[in-house]
Amino acid sequence: MKIKVIVPLLTSKYNSAVQEELLPYIAPDVSITVVNLASGSSSIESRYDEIYSTPEIVNKIVESEEEGYDGVFVSCVSDPGISVAREIVDIPIVGGFEPAALSAGIISKRWGIITISQSCARLIRDLATLAGIHQQLACICSIDQPINELHKMPGQLEDVLLTKVKKMIGEEQVTAIVLGCTGMMGMAKYLSNEMKAVGIPIQVIDPTAVALGYLQMMIRAGLTHSRLEYPKLTLTKIND
Repeated sequence: MKIKVIVPLLTSKYNSAVQEELLPYIAPDVSITVVNLASGSSSIESRYDEIYSTPEIVNKIVESEEEGYDGVFVSCVSDPGISVAREIVDIPIVGGFEPAALSAGIISKRWGIITISQSCARLIRDLATLAGIHQQLACICSIDQPINELHKMPGQLEDVLLTKVKKMIGEEQVTAIVLGCTGMMGMAKYLSNEMKAVGIPIQVIDPTAVALGYLQMMIRAGLTHSRLEYPKLTLTKIND
């Protein structure tokens, strides 16, 4: 099984860390390839970024199918370009939001999301409404840090997220939390362990782990997006 992972950034400097993070979540018979964008926004943190980057994301997805990949994971919780690409390719595509949010709804009836900015929070709110799961989504909280600053200071992200988790549990009574950025690498286990240590065993969902698990399940089960929902277009590639 071959999976393409698209990290929607214009830089490859995080790719080795991304590759290392992905390895525990793939089966022995699965190979992954991590790629970035050649054009578009430097990161996806707003509606403008999403629209500007979508043509290149779709191109990468089309290329993946042409190259024989079995599925694609777009490593972003805004799920950029996914609904568009589903009208063009036949292989399954997932982003960071849908698998994580649907999983949260299975294990919790009142859950929240921690994302990086208010603009990202608006994108996620739109996705939740479109998916029909907004009633279970108790809150979307922001830590107000750009993607390129998440791991700038050692220990800072851990402290910020832990404070936010405690606040969400206390004020919003959430019983599960989804990390709203795939750049929050390694944070789900840390936060779960810290809260368990103080007697609050909340589930913190890593969007990357769940997306990769779900994508592999889809491929093995022979599932992909419905052509009744996403009728196939004659267009084969989005041009610049």
